[in-house]
Amino acid sequence: MKTLLMLGDSLVEWGDWPTLLPEYNVINRGMAGECTEGLAGRLIDEINSTAEPDAVLIQSGTNNLLMGSPHFPAIHSSMVPTIRTFYPSCSIIISSLMPMSIIPSHKLEEINKQLQEITTQTENCFYLDMVPPFNEKCLPITKPGFLNDQVHLSTRGYQVWAEEIATFLQDVLQ
Repeated sequence: MKTLLMLGDSLVEWGDWPTLLPEYNVINRGMAGECTEGLAGRLIDEINSTAEPDAVLIQSGTNNLLMGSPHFPAIHSSMVPTIRTFYPSCSIIISSLMPMSIIPSHKLEEINKQLQEITTQTENCFYLDMVPPFNEKCLPITKPGFLNDQVHLSTRGYQVWAEEIATFLQDVLQ
């Protein structure tokens, strides 16, 4: 069974990953309320406590953006080389921020472009764009991807994210 280390905020922490991704051993290192600076601060501890996984997925920055701090992609760009140094052969995946209706789409698009650009600078590093799948598969009234707070994922939102992660990992971890 392949191992996936997931790093991030409440979106990672609150996922029922054994149910959503049963074909993977998911190590859930999400922390609710955490900004990207917090993840960067604990990154070495997380790495030191985890044997090299097959893949690392980072989903962080939602809280930064909600607090009006759009400069967190620079922190991502410092975390990726650290992960690569300690895990030389694992795949690194940066998940885009989800299309939350409370964040203007032009801001989200700019941030996600910056996150995507980071992945081009490191070998075996990939960008998982969650905006199209959410826009296609999560309909506001009939199949909402978010809870009423418009930030946290609904059951449907987690299903869509997990489907995309699973498909992505099948391609990347061949």
